Amino acid sequence: MNDHLLARIKVREYRQFGRRVLLTKMPFRILQSVFTVDGKVQRELDPRRKNAIRDFILETVKEGTFYFSPFVFSARGALSRIREEEWELVPGVKMAILDGQHRAKALESALQKLKFEKEAYEDHGHRQKAEEIQKWIDTLESYEIAMQIYLDLSEDDERQLFTDINTERKEAHGGLVVKYDQRDRYAEWTRTLVQRLDSKFEIERNLSRLTTTNSSLTSMVIMKKCLIALIEGNVGYKEGEPICKYCREEEVIDIAERFFTAWLHLFPKQGANRKKYVSGLSGVQISLAYTVYRFVAEEGKSYTEAIEHLKRLKELTSWRHDDPLFAPFYDEKKKQVVRLSEQGKVKKLSELFLKEMKQKAVVC
Repeated sequence: MNDHLLARIKVREYRQFGRRVLLTKMPFRILQSVFTVDGKVQRELDPRRKNAIRDFILETVKEGTFYFSPFVFSARGALSRIREEEWELVPGVKMAILDGQHRAKALESALQKLKFEKEAYEDHGHRQKAEEIQKWIDTLESYEIAMQIYLDLSEDDERQLFTDINTERKEAHGGLVVKYDQRDRYAEWTRTLVQRLDSKFEIERNLSRLTTTNSSLTSMVIMKKCLIALIEGNVGYKEGEPICKYCREEEVIDIAERFFTAWLHLFPKQGANRKKYVSGLSGVQISLAYTVYRFVAEEGKSYTEAIEHLKRLKELTSWRHDDPLFAPFYDEKKKQVVRLSEQGKVKKLSELFLKEMKQKAVVC
């Protein structure tokens, strides 16, 4: 709560689109107490999106750090100017969050999960593990959130700004972001790969999702997700700079080109026919990338060796929806594989790929 909180913060002051804006940062444990979610301005929370970000946070905090773009707020009188570049939080008054709701809720959820796990370890006498989890809790609570705070917005202004932020994100989402974003290294790599692979198979450049009628084998959005799974072993939410665990950054393009080119060997000639084959589904393609990563991380293979191992799948599946390999994901009524883009199912499919390939290796 902010009922009795009195804190001074350093800010940078500027104007954006004629509006007064403060730029600052604040530890999450303090930020939690000084903002609210206004249902008249915000949309409803998307639990799946929140959970995806939470899982990303939990996975990343154990290995290092993560990066979020600035959260956006409307001040609503919660800040009082003391002097140039120094403001004070007003007790009992809260800012309204306009962008960052899902990330904030995901951080809260991650902290709750870690605290529950810590208590469970303490109850069972695992003190060392509990202390390790406490370090992760401390990291998240002290994680500094970059903030843009708009001053003097009416409720109508807030709604308009919220709409503008999310309309821009929606309209420039997916393929267009990957196509034009100059700040995202994975997007840059994807654009380079599209140029190299354009003559080998059809790639959708604009749409985020591919329908059954789309003739493209994959999209720039899916290729970027494959890259992240291939290089980092991450099949979920990702922000920030690439983390190349088992290769150098200058090797990424060549590794990825070998991976995508392997599809020409793996997939049937009509692999983009999503009514007939699963090879054009995003979950399958991302799972293949994750499988290569697991060969490298768990088996000590080079990326070249891992991609060669992947080619064994050609003899193990027809890639049809009703193929036994995809039975756990097959819907009898719809006569097709469903919901394979979910993180858990992507990982489960990778497990099945690995199992089949290892059995094939033993037989051979």
